[in-house]
Amino acid sequence: MYGEATGKYPHVFSPLRVKNIIYKNRLCSTTMSTVPTHTHLSSTNYGGIGIYDKALGGVAMIGMMYHGKAGASHYEANGADPFASKYDLDVLRESLSVVKQGGALAAMAVGMGQVYEGVQYSPSGLPFGRPYARPTAPVTEEILYKLLDQAVEKARSAARFGFDALILDISNDSIVDAFMAPGFNLRTDNWGGSYENRFRLAQMIVSRVREAIGPDFVLELRVSATLGVPETYPFEEMLQFLKSVEDQIDIVNLVTGMDEYHDGNVKLCPPIFEPHLLNLERARAIRESCDVLVNISGAIMDVQEAERVLREGAADLVLLGRSLVADPFWPKKVLEGREDDIVPCIRCNNCYHIATEHFNTCCTVNPRVYRENRVPLTLPRAQTARSVVVVGGGPAGLKAALTAAQRGHQVTLVEQSGALGGLMIPASVGAFKEDLRRYLSYLRRQVEKSQIHVMLHTRADRALLEHLHPDAVILAVGGRAVMPPVPGLGTSGAVQAVALLNAGLESAGTRVTILGGGSIGCELALELAALDRMVTVVELRDKLAANGNELYRQDLMLHLEQETRITILTQTVCTGVTAQGCTVREKDGGTRVIPHDTFVIAAGLRADVDAVEALYGVVPETYYVGDCKRAASITEATTEAYFLGASL
Repeated sequence: MYGEATGKYPHVFSPLRVKNIIYKNRLCSTTMSTVPTHTHLSSTNYGGIGIYDKALGGVAMIGMMYHGKAGASHYEANGADPFASKYDLDVLRESLSVVKQGGALAAMAVGMGQVYEGVQYSPSGLPFGRPYARPTAPVTEEILYKLLDQAVEKARSAARFGFDALILDISNDSIVDAFMAPGFNLRTDNWGGSYENRFRLAQMIVSRVREAIGPDFVLELRVSATLGVPETYPFEEMLQFLKSVEDQIDIVNLVTGMDEYHDGNVKLCPPIFEPHLLNLERARAIRESCDVLVNISGAIMDVQEAERVLREGAADLVLLGRSLVADPFWPKKVLEGREDDIVPCIRCNNCYHIATEHFNTCCTVNPRVYRENRVPLTLPRAQTARSVVVVGGGPAGLKAALTAAQRGHQVTLVEQSGALGGLMIPASVGAFKEDLRRYLSYLRRQVEKSQIHVMLHTRADRALLEHLHPDAVILAVGGRAVMPPVPGLGTSGAVQAVALLNAGLESAGTRVTILGGGSIGCELALELAALDRMVTVVELRDKLAANGNELYRQDLMLHLEQETRITILTQTVCTGVTAQGCTVREKDGGTRVIPHDTFVIAAGLRADVDAVEALYGVVPETYYVGDCKRAASITEATTEAYFLGASL
């Protein structure tokens, strides 16, 4: 079993010695922290998202950040020292024990704080963060050295405490990175201007931390290749810096982008519009230019991609983030020959509070994330197996059916079409949807491996439900496409977005007008533009993709603005449609006709309460879930469906 996996992925599962520690494989869990001011009622906080499960899942190394026992004042980036208080030490010791419980190595991430005695500092006193800027004060040399001393002492303590390695984090939004970047560092003293001045602080902190932890302790330096924003330094300068410190560090921990600058955050946690293996070529350049090991992150989503990175020699280690949130056990599943059971990440970024703005922070495909005290690792079997009928094979229906089956119930899944997936089938069409296609394939495989009885090409009605005689019924019949009340729309030959996706995007004409600038309409515009169509998006509201999360919208807008074949009209009303064009009234009150060859309706879905009512109440225990209850996201549909299935 293990021999097959190591033969298939020899580079991933080969050990690596770095000084006095040995990585059992080349997979590392990146530092994905939880913030102490954020309350997750059902979560156990060990300083990182899903750390308890990741520690058992088979990675070789886990990067750990520490946020203290409570409150923003105990946030390490705000200058807190987790080694200063005996009560903090108790928290840190148990967190370290959890990280090491499955045999993984543990690396402590330490950075240089930006806050001293309640004041946030920056190189030049510029506002910090984007779009939610907050004021900063220009840092003096005196304060700068105090912040530096704090970071060095934290590094010294971490090396003594029992960690296997230290991650010195000077990436992203750190004050060290801000000094490097000419757009953030406007100083004219010996800390600004030239490369030597801007990178002076970075040189100092590496040198002093190495001296503090000693020559034999593993030092991993986390850097941003670039910040992904206009203010950044060029990658060539970062490469020059890494070459200058190669004799003091052991590993380069490579990311790109920023955190609280959302236009840079889409490079740090790349949404679906960004490619996989985002940092591949930059990692290759570092490894070829510098005598250091490279640990690469950036949308490496599965074992095949990890193997490729290592086989090509672009890096020595692979940093896993969201893929381990989706399935913390996927390294172990690969070793056990259970690749079909790996839950793929769909890169929705809903696990990230910055993306969701706390509106719905969770994992779309892993209900246990942030709910470890409520969702068990393994669902217990029901005391009495019952007959459950699920109507509808979309994302909600599939999740409800699979969860009920895991409980040991006898599940029948009724789907009127010839394939499982529902709206995930058209939603997974296109270049940006590789991750969703993988998730759809995963769900279908799980149904095939289960004992669920699937009835395709079957339209459910009351007679069928009565014939099946279930103990419980779950209705997941989906929503109805919205047809806006636009004169001429019904006779113009307009096509619904779902119908176009099912028919194939190549069937669209040269000029396409899309009515609706939600996620579906905007994604469709990008896909059609890539096929050399000229696209106009007509949106009534003032914001595109209002149903998407913050980082999704940020990256979507970056790509829409770069596409010359797309015209966006917001706050614009479509007042009439013919086969040749549509009339619109724009926000300035003017009207005009937009010619088209294809007119697409992408006005969203509404809950199909009529379809639910027609099937409701055949048995007392009847539920409904998904778009038929409330037209929403796949995240909400699958989460609610899981808990419904688990409760039966």
